[in-house]
This record gives sequence, structure tokens and C-alpha cells, in this order.
Amino acid sequence: MQQIIAQQPGGVLAILTILLVLIFLSAWKAPRWVRPIGSIALGSCVLFLLFDTMIALSDIWKAGDISISVLGGGLKLMTFTLIYGFIIYFISHIISFIQKPGH
Repeated sequence: MQQIIAQQPGGVLAILTILLVLIFLSAWKAPRWVRPIGSIALGSCVLFLLFDTMIALSDIWKAGDISISVLGGGLKLMTFTLIYGFIIYFISHIISFIQKPGH
């Protein structure tokens, strides 16, 4: 797991971690913002995934033949960001549900 995290672009994980911290801070100070920040985290993950896919496909097109193991490793790295975004999204919904059980 540490190898996957070490290979991720630092900016993407930093942005997502900042959004996670904002979720916890907003749960304490501004509970109405918990769910929208989680949605922003999920949307930015999808955006980062699409951007990374575009770059990867461009590089594959330039290189020509690429081994399936290299392609699989790249897909594994790209999906880690998406999984992290879904975890942040679910955390925001759980916090929002705990704060307002009627909704």
C-alpha cells in the first residue's frame, strides 16, 4: 500500500487530503458544508482520473506497443485516486448522517 501511495502524484493526494481535513473541520464548525465538500472531493477525483487517463492514452499512442503489465500498473495507480475519493465521499455522508439522522 505504501508503494502505491508513494507513486501517486503529490498534488492530487494533497488536494484530496485537504478536502478530507475540511470535512472534519466543517463537521465541527459548519455542518451544512460536510456533504458538499464530499461531493467536491468525488468530483475532483473523477476529474483527476479522466485527466490521467487522457495523459496515459496519449503516451500509449506515442509509444506504440506497451506491455500489458505496464498498462495494468498504470491503471492500478489511477484507480487508487478514485478509491480515495470515494472513501472521502462516504466519510462525508456518514458524518452528515450522524449529525442529522432525519435526513
